[in-house]
Amino acid sequence: MKHLIVYTHFNPESFTKSVVTEIERVNLENGHDVIVIDLYKDGFNPVLDQKDIGYMYQGEPVPEEIQKYHDLINWADHISFVYPLWWAQMPAILKGFIDRVFSNGYAFTYDENGAVGLLTGKKVNVFINTGAPNEYYTEIGMHKSLEQTNNDGIFEFCGMESKTVFFGNVAMGTDEERKAYLESIKTYYS
Repeated sequence: MKHLIVYTHFNPESFTKSVVTEIERVNLENGHDVIVIDLYKDGFNPVLDQKDIGYMYQGEPVPEEIQKYHDLINWADHISFVYPLWWAQMPAILKGFIDRVFSNGYAFTYDENGAVGLLTGKKVNVFINTGAPNEYYTEIGMHKSLEQTNNDGIFEFCGMESKTVFFGNVAMGTDEERKAYLESIKTYYS
């Protein structure tokens, strides 16, 4: 299997990076090929602008900076997204990646019946690290909202099978809690 990891955190010593490292380790141990995209290290420009609209809707060529990500997504059978939750949302750099890379004509299109996902046959896992405990976000409905946004609104909209996983209380929790999260990662891959 070919596994692509897309991750975003400015701190290479963060728990988010530890999750990425463990996903990579588990997949390599399972004999899978793995490529990691670090959006900060890549210096990804998250700003959607007119040139993006040009390739999405006006038949202009896909910019080289976007085509390289299309090629990696095409290569992958399984994609993992790993990020911290900031203000109840994904970091802006990842939102811009979704806006610019999962584009009309590439990830989806429209026909007379509505949207049609074009990235079928791919699986996605989304790992979200939060400062608040899982119980709190479950109680206020945040987990349900994030699952709907990620699974239904982004990845399944593009034709992929998607699951969202929450690692809560990572900033204030114990080392044992964080270790348990890391150990659980192997259950999401075979």
